[in-house]
Amino acid sequence: MVLPKFHTLPVLLPLSWIYSGIMSLRNWAFDKGYLKETSFEDKVAIIGVGNLCAGGAGKTPHIEYLIRLLQREGIGPIAVLSRGYKRQTTGFILAKPGMSALSLGDESFQLFRKFPDVLVCVDEKRVRGVKKLLELENPPKVILLDDCFQHRYIKPGLNICLSSYHRILYEDHVIPAGLLREKQEGLERADIVIVTKCPKALRDEEESDILCHMPTTSSQPIFYSGYRYGNIYNLATEQPTEVDPRREVLIVTGVADPTVMVNYVEKHFRLLDHMVYSDHHRFSYDDIRDMRKRLDNVNRDGFCTNSSGEKPIIITTEKDASRLMDMKSIKEDFKERVFYLPTEVFFLKNHEELFNQKVLDYVRKDRTNG
Repeated sequence: MVLPKFHTLPVLLPLSWIYSGIMSLRNWAFDKGYLKETSFEDKVAIIGVGNLCAGGAGKTPHIEYLIRLLQREGIGPIAVLSRGYKRQTTGFILAKPGMSALSLGDESFQLFRKFPDVLVCVDEKRVRGVKKLLELENPPKVILLDDCFQHRYIKPGLNICLSSYHRILYEDHVIPAGLLREKQEGLERADIVIVTKCPKALRDEEESDILCHMPTTSSQPIFYSGYRYGNIYNLATEQPTEVDPRREVLIVTGVADPTVMVNYVEKHFRLLDHMVYSDHHRFSYDDIRDMRKRLDNVNRDGFCTNSSGEKPIIITTEKDASRLMDMKSIKEDFKERVFYLPTEVFFLKNHEELFNQKVLDYVRKDRTNG
């Protein structure tokens, strides 16, 4: 085995079997029609992006990739529909200027900030959400469903399942022994599988290992994607900026799997420490105080860590930055020391062209009879 190892808790397998049985019964009910799946295929192209693992596979960056692909091809309007995890609102909400992560959820807010021309909306009942979108005066041509693999009340026309290279699904266990939301056999519902967060130079033996063990059929293509980082942005200005690589950096993350981002920062800056919070963590003012305390007690002079006398800074993820932006009373001098790294997806080898073509072929199908 040449892929990265990760931690599971086999002692909890009996509980996993119970959870797995419940999920298998639920899937059986959908398969037999006792629970209803709704298809909108005759009206709109719906692409689902999800995973079997409970977070950390990179759904939002891949949604962004799809948005950019569709926009380059002049396809639109485009909508993104999610449940708006951890938002403080309920019901159907279409993103508008002035809204925040509190009303939309951090991922939807991030997408709305980056793609103001996209219809970003949230609804815990996603069948209702699709119907609301189709009632708009200028309804979407494509709807991207975020984190929908277990949400089977909607049947996407194209179902994409992600699995992180750092936590490959066929080596994992069902919750709570591992992080799978259901048995790996659930992958049979996918039309496309993407192994995400791969190193740029994926070794042949790693690819062979994945192809050999991934529970897919010949009709389910497997693609490989990675992350790259470009400009670093300042939280105060929300503009790209240059950062001296000699600066000492405190990494702050509240995401499921920050491995790729942490590795990048370690290679390009002087890593001071890494403060880890749970996925989708809602930052408090006590958290901000702890971050500031860690930054301001680096050494005896309080701030200076190199010959230029520059203060240490925080680098965080774009998703975490979305939540920090909601904290309106954070002092400006602190925001000036916080930076975030937007993530961009790229496909390895010749997979970009092949993946793009599969998506575009689906989206361009004739639905004029709908």
